Amino acid sequence: MDYHIKMFAAVLLMTGIYTTAGFNILTKPVRNFTNIDKLFGQTIIKSKNGVFVPSPTYGKVFECILDKECSTVDATYHTEFSVKGAKVTPRPITSISSSLSEEEEQLLVCNQIRTKKRASSENFNGLCAHVLNQKEKDKINPADLVSEQLKRAAANDTSNAPSRKRRQAEQYSGDADEGEDDEDSGTEIAFVLDGSGSIEPEDFTRAKDFMSNVMKKVWASCFTCNFAIVQFGSDIRTELSLQENDNVAKALDKVKSITQIGNRTKTASALYHVLTEVFVPEHGSKKDASKMIIVLSDGEMSRSQKNLTEVLNMKEMEGVLRFAIGVGDEILNSPKAKKEMTQIAGDAERFFYVSNYAALETILSKIEKSIFNLEGINKGVGFQFELAEAGFSSHLTHEGSMLFGAVGAYDWSGGIILKRKEEKTVTFLNATKEEPRFSYLGYSVASVHIGTKTLYISGAPRYNLTGAVFIFDGTDQDLIEGDQVGSYFGSVLCALDIDNNQDTDYLLVGAPHYYEKWEEGKVLVYKLHQGKLEKEGYVLRGMGKYISARFGSAIADIGDIDGNKYSDVAVGAPLEAADDLTDISGSIYIFNGFKDGLKQQFSQRIAPSDFGMKLVHFGQAVSAMSDARKHNKEIFISVGSEGRVTVFKTVPVIILEPQISVDHTEISLAQQGKGKSSEFKATLNICFNEQRNKIISGETLSIQVQIDMDSDKEDKRLIDNQEKRFIFNLTNEQTCLKTRHPEYVGCYDCFTPIKIKVHFTLVPVLDGIPVRVLDAFTPTESIKEIPFEKECKELNCKSDISLANSTLSTALIIIGSSETLTMTFDLLNSGDNSYMTTLTLSYPEILQSKKNGGGNCEVKKDELQIVCKLLHPVFRRGAQNKVTIAWQPIDKKSDLSNRTITAVLTGGNNGTEELDSKIYFFGVKNALELQLTGTVSPNIITIEEGGKTLPKELQFSFKLLGENKYKAKINVTVTIPKQKRQLTITSFEPKNCTEFGDEDNYHIECTLTDLQDINIKATALIHIEDAHEKITATAELSFDENVFYGKDIRKTEKVEVAIKQLRVVKSTAPIIGGSIGGFILLIIIIIVLFKCGFFKRRRRMERTASTQ
Repeated sequence: MDYHIKMFAAVLLMTGIYTTAGFNILTKPVRNFTNIDKLFGQTIIKSKNGVFVPSPTYGKVFECILDKECSTVDATYHTEFSVKGAKVTPRPITSISSSLSEEEEQLLVCNQIRTKKRASSENFNGLCAHVLNQKEKDKINPADLVSEQLKRAAANDTSNAPSRKRRQAEQYSGDADEGEDDEDSGTEIAFVLDGSGSIEPEDFTRAKDFMSNVMKKVWASCFTCNFAIVQFGSDIRTELSLQENDNVAKALDKVKSITQIGNRTKTASALYHVLTEVFVPEHGSKKDASKMIIVLSDGEMSRSQKNLTEVLNMKEMEGVLRFAIGVGDEILNSPKAKKEMTQIAGDAERFFYVSNYAALETILSKIEKSIFNLEGINKGVGFQFELAEAGFSSHLTHEGSMLFGAVGAYDWSGGIILKRKEEKTVTFLNATKEEPRFSYLGYSVASVHIGTKTLYISGAPRYNLTGAVFIFDGTDQDLIEGDQVGSYFGSVLCALDIDNNQDTDYLLVGAPHYYEKWEEGKVLVYKLHQGKLEKEGYVLRGMGKYISARFGSAIADIGDIDGNKYSDVAVGAPLEAADDLTDISGSIYIFNGFKDGLKQQFSQRIAPSDFGMKLVHFGQAVSAMSDARKHNKEIFISVGSEGRVTVFKTVPVIILEPQISVDHTEISLAQQGKGKSSEFKATLNICFNEQRNKIISGETLSIQVQIDMDSDKEDKRLIDNQEKRFIFNLTNEQTCLKTRHPEYVGCYDCFTPIKIKVHFTLVPVLDGIPVRVLDAFTPTESIKEIPFEKECKELNCKSDISLANSTLSTALIIIGSSETLTMTFDLLNSGDNSYMTTLTLSYPEILQSKKNGGGNCEVKKDELQIVCKLLHPVFRRGAQNKVTIAWQPIDKKSDLSNRTITAVLTGGNNGTEELDSKIYFFGVKNALELQLTGTVSPNIITIEEGGKTLPKELQFSFKLLGENKYKAKINVTVTIPKQKRQLTITSFEPKNCTEFGDEDNYHIECTLTDLQDINIKATALIHIEDAHEKITATAELSFDENVFYGKDIRKTEKVEVAIKQLRVVKSTAPIIGGSIGGFILLIIIIIVLFKCGFFKRRRRMERTASTQ
């Protein structure tokens, strides 16, 4: 037994390794096709017998077949073309498309041809070969078809106005001469930004916004314009270089983050910096580029180390067009400043003045126009069709029409050329005349079809910098815009007929440059609904850890590779880094189709590291691949990388559904016990039903099977001494396991059904090709339940247990006290037996469980719940259960004054059902132990009658005794009446207290969290008429009584200073009289004593004492 367990564990380990490798595409390639052309593998399309792969550099198209080498498709290869009588060599292939049916195979291949027309103009367009069944049918020059059509229209136009159509016709006159590539060096524009201290921060921000707006406006129309920004102040620094213009969003973010330098206005030195540090080759400047400097400043120069005249006369300044923008009154009111700005501009017409930085936007159009005039955009360098690059993309539609992308048409706003089947005329589809330049409409083309209607789709990845997808139906157009600048939304399109009913269901749109950290890329999904494309609520993404993947650079419908009758999709991420981060490797992701669309999570990722190769840009192209051998169950896909096409084979997917049958369909009441009389043996049969790609004769599918009797139970009620883990070999003749005889041994839990669980996986094939793989989206587990007969009046047991007789011990708890919150439940079942009855209490975090009684209760501290099992497993009819739950408040401040406890009573008679629920409300306060006492020194002031009025120093002290454990804000206000006397407050503590007064009183107000003494010193001028009056000070204490509870708190304390008068009395005569009276009284007393014999007795006592 131990041996089998160990073997099974090893098989499980291998299964884990195998299943992580993928779903049903074998990661070991079956073929590799290579070519010396590094661009081989950049594009792959399906052919009737394999795939077509162009070699763009050499102008060839190869057909690669599984059991053969790649061979040239001769009908598409020409060493030279004839254009208007001149022989020209074809440029690289820019697009290729195909259309397959049972009867024919169509192929469309477009080469780019560049020809000179006079010295100042040229033509750069595609010449396309239409191939039918490997034989050339005809050659098509899409741009010529459009221009000829425009010529005819122009010839019939009698208008005297200089029409656009006539200009188009004029462009195509003259001879064509072969020419060489002349790179456009473009335009370089340097902003020189004043960052001196005279500019307010908000104005500096407006200046940055102005530069950003200029850049965005120009970039929308000028692809070859690059910007630099130099800021000057006490220092001079390059904030944006010419080399940082490739990523639009990042460049604009860099402008936004510029911080102001401050201090001096060193304009001449900044201009010198532009010439020596910006317009230089090592920092991205091109020798023949047109150059422009725009100075933006608010005042005249100061402390510049360079002389302005000398800088402007430097040799490097020759040919640089300069503009100056002056801002504010200092420029307007200073002749010197105006002279400097005009000198910088070189011409008064190039000096612009605005009153403040907020007005900069008013000259935006003037600056933009000046840049365009320099660039030559308005002079027709691009023209409408001469540089259209018609054929940059191509597509054969379902109904046989042809689409050609013309990205360069109309100054690179672009468009698409539609040539319908068997028609000589063509239709040019583009946006309105006001469409932004450099949108690149025609970068990608596709079509979708619904019944007899066809929509023509084209991507414009630079439209408004965010990219867009245009939808044309021949008369109207629609537009879907991207959501991020620079994402290249629309550069890749894939129309998907997911259910293979000949109608398009989805359009997938790639945004490979979409970034969160750095160009991860994504694919957006649009569903075709009633002729409109509606965005789905999810997107397709690769693995998040690859931050520069360009996921979505290739998207392909690869057919139904998992056999569920819904098409699947492959998405390429050619810049995903290799796992060891040593080079760029790339990968592809597989997303499977199903009834409701595409799975949002990929089922498989394949990278070169999976098959031990290092490739560059793996995933730049992907396509389904035909098999000329017509093996029905074998489906292939091909993936392009630099100079290579790698072919992978898919494995047929099988769905296994275990059918579990047992001869006991229910455990009767008589067998619901623990005695011998309850025991019996059951008969168990397990068979595997096959769905999709069934096993045929001669095939064996090894299955790992694990059987768990009475799963999820420690105390098993059904036991089986046979092997629980084993391998079963499934064939077309053997689909069932051997019959098993598990033993029922009685029950303590006679309610919860007995579950027989069967879990299965396939034994991995380490060498060779698996016979089948399991469907990744179908469960590999099946459960059979054997229920227990229930003792109920009706078919469905209906228990009757209520929470009505439940109470809380108190409606208010005090945090910090020792009191307990107790809840008592008196539960009676007045209905049928209730099985697995449970009471769940959800309580707030300020409570902690103290004691529970009357039920089997479990405290779930993390979930703040107490779950009590009530008389499990059966709460019988007429039974009672008294449950007591006690909580102790946690010694932690509560900011909420009201809390709740929720009780939910559930039973399991008909699945888990709620029998009753109740919410209990109680108040919460925090304990506050506080006493307020006060003293005053001195507490008595005496004044002499007739004395002078003197100032008296007084000190009032109030103490807060006790504990403020929960940091209550204690407000103490001390009020001292002014009365008639002159009383002045000289000082008080704490210092954060505030003093204010009114007509009658002084007030000292203190807000305390720490218990501090409040000491107030005052000076009072006491007059004789104040005698018998009092000076009082009254302190009043308050706090938020909604949150805090103070028991026996004395909130008011009053201290008094008593004022007493001393009388001065002249008493000489009474003293003399009193003294005489005293002597007389003394003499009388002596005489009386003598008469009484007092002195005689004294002598007798002395004589008696001497005699003895």
